[in-house]
Amino acid sequence: MAITRPGGFEVTDKALETANYKMGSRILDIGCGEGDTVDYLNKMGLKAEGIDINLAKIDTAKKTFPGIDVKFGDGTFLDDYMSYTFDGIMMECSLSAMPQPDEAMHEAYCVLKKGGRLIITDYYEKDPDPQQVRAVAIEAARQARMPHNEGDCDGGTPSHFTDFCFEGAFYKEPLIRMIEEELGMRVLSFEDAGVEVDSDSKKRDLGYFILVAQKPVM
Repeated sequence: MAITRPGGFEVTDKALETANYKMGSRILDIGCGEGDTVDYLNKMGLKAEGIDINLAKIDTAKKTFPGIDVKFGDGTFLDDYMSYTFDGIMMECSLSAMPQPDEAMHEAYCVLKKGGRLIITDYYEKDPDPQQVRAVAIEAARQARMPHNEGDCDGGTPSHFTDFCFEGAFYKEPLIRMIEEELGMRVLSFEDAGVEVDSDSKKRDLGYFILVAQKPVM
C-alpha cells in the first residue's frame, strides 16, 4: 500500500457510508495515485477506475494491481468521458493540488449521472482569518474579470485564485456555497474526519474534511 493521505481507508469508509453507492456503481477516482483506492473499491463490489497526471504512479498501479483500470488524465479536462457516465466521483486529497479546482468540480458535475454523488476529502482551515478569506475572495473576483490572453496555457494548465481554496487548504463555507449555488448540487454532509493533521509552514490550524454532495435527480 502507498497511501499517504490522512486517515487512509478509515476516512474512505466514512465517506462511502454517507455516499451509499449501490453494488456495481461506476466510480471515477480523480487523482488515483498508485491505485490503492481503485483496487479497494473494486473489492467492495463497485466498478472503479482512476486517472492521475503522474505517469510513474499510474505505472506503479498497473504493476501492483494487474488489470486495474487506471490511466493518465487531468481532473480539469474530462473530455474522454461522456456526460452522465458515473454514479460517483471521488477526489481524495487531490482537489487542493489542482491548479483550477473550480474547473475540476465543474467537470466532475458533468460526468456524474443524475443523482450521482461526489466525495471530496481534503485539507481545510478550521478557523481561518476572516480578513484573509475576504482578501482571497476579492482577488478571485478580480482574476475572474481578467481577459484570457493568447499563450496563457503554453506552460500547461494555468492556476488561478478561487474564493474557497488557498495555498492547499479549503475554506468550508465558500466551498459549500460554490457547490450548492454554482454547481446546483446538494451537500449531504461536511464533517471533520477526526484524524491528526500537522500544521503547515504558516502555522495554520488545519483539519481534514469529508464532503459528500449529490447531483440533482431531475
